[in-house]
Amino acid sequence: MKSPESKSKIKENNSQKSRLWQRLLLIILPIALTVGGVTILWRLLARQKNTPSSTTVQQAPISVKLAEVQAGNIKESSEFIATLQSLRSVSLQANTQRKISQVLVKEGSQVAAQAPLLQINSNSLPTQINPKNNSNSNSIQTAQQQLQSARTTLQELEAQRLSLLRNVRLNQQNYEKYSNLALEGAISRHTKDEYAKKLEAAKTDFNNLDAKIQAQQAIVSKLEQEFQKTQVNTVNNIQQPKEAQKLQAYKINAPFKGRVTNISVKVGDLVNPSTRVATVTQNQPLEVDIPVSLEQKSQLRKGMPVELIDTKGENIGTAKLFFISPDVNPNTRTVLVKALFDNTQGKMRAGQFAQARINWNQHSGLLIPTEAVFRIAGDAFVYVAEKLNSATDNSRLVAKQKRVKLGKIVDKKYQVMEGLQPGEKVVVSKLVNIKDGEIVTTQ
Repeated sequence: MKSPESKSKIKENNSQKSRLWQRLLLIILPIALTVGGVTILWRLLARQKNTPSSTTVQQAPISVKLAEVQAGNIKESSEFIATLQSLRSVSLQANTQRKISQVLVKEGSQVAAQAPLLQINSNSLPTQINPKNNSNSNSIQTAQQQLQSARTTLQELEAQRLSLLRNVRLNQQNYEKYSNLALEGAISRHTKDEYAKKLEAAKTDFNNLDAKIQAQQAIVSKLEQEFQKTQVNTVNNIQQPKEAQKLQAYKINAPFKGRVTNISVKVGDLVNPSTRVATVTQNQPLEVDIPVSLEQKSQLRKGMPVELIDTKGENIGTAKLFFISPDVNPNTRTVLVKALFDNTQGKMRAGQFAQARINWNQHSGLLIPTEAVFRIAGDAFVYVAEKLNSATDNSRLVAKQKRVKLGKIVDKKYQVMEGLQPGEKVVVSKLVNIKDGEIVTTQ
């Protein structure tokens, strides 16, 4: 028979076991519920995914333009600022003394050879010196120059005379002063004699200058007579214009085919034989002056092609080097080279600037349009259109983003150094509207 103590111990043990199972259930039950819930939820989602829905809408592919990665010639070149110069430009002179009666062309006009440019008034022709008596004109000029020089010398001597006259008067005053002092016994006779010598020297200098002035006056008088005589001889040789010359209009014509680049007179202006009235410049062909850096001088060769590019970046023609200067500009460290541009289409004019591209050599490489490139954080990328791996539709394309390494731009195309292969097609439109892996179609 069990004692009461043993019964109480059994009850206590049973109570402890009961509490232990309760604790285990509290721990195990949430875990079991969580695992089961996740399993049930996963099964429901999988069933919903496998079940087609009539409300699912697929995004339409984007229509884009594609360009093929092509092999081409890559030119190694350098660009310089060139100046265009005319090989033939003439400034025309009036060659007569008359008034401009008519201006027949405008600045910038293209004119033919011997085309009239200006007309000079044919009425009231002034008297002209006979060309056979040009020696008389030269004599007048020489005589006038000699007379002017003689007069200038006379003026200088007369200015010196005033200075010497003041010196004589000063020495005269000193001599008189010290003579009176010598009479009073205030100074010695020797001191008086010194002032007398100074006065005598001043008078001698003054008299000598007076003699020079008189001689110079005689020279001036003689030259004046010779100048008057030369003027009379020249007037006697003046030839009056003939009546036929009075009635004949005088025109200035273009010496060759070209462009009128300057007109420096207007109607009513009086011109003389040395007056420059107009300039005619020939723009076909043009000389292209190019300063090339000294480091590239060894690569220069006569006959090398030079591409000319206008301000819009368009090629306007090709020239060839015909001159390489042996000298170096010490300020810019450049060598002047010259090329000849035929300018048959007349697109350029003398005095204009243009970009000159000198092609050093060329090699083959891959090219893509510049429109295909976009940049992210400084790196260059393109979208390559690849076929979508689909068992149902092999014609669909997907845009794959690829990073590329680029070289120079050649005729609005990038040289591809790395990242693409020949024959691949790149997207060249709507780059901002598509993303990596997006379905596209060709336009």
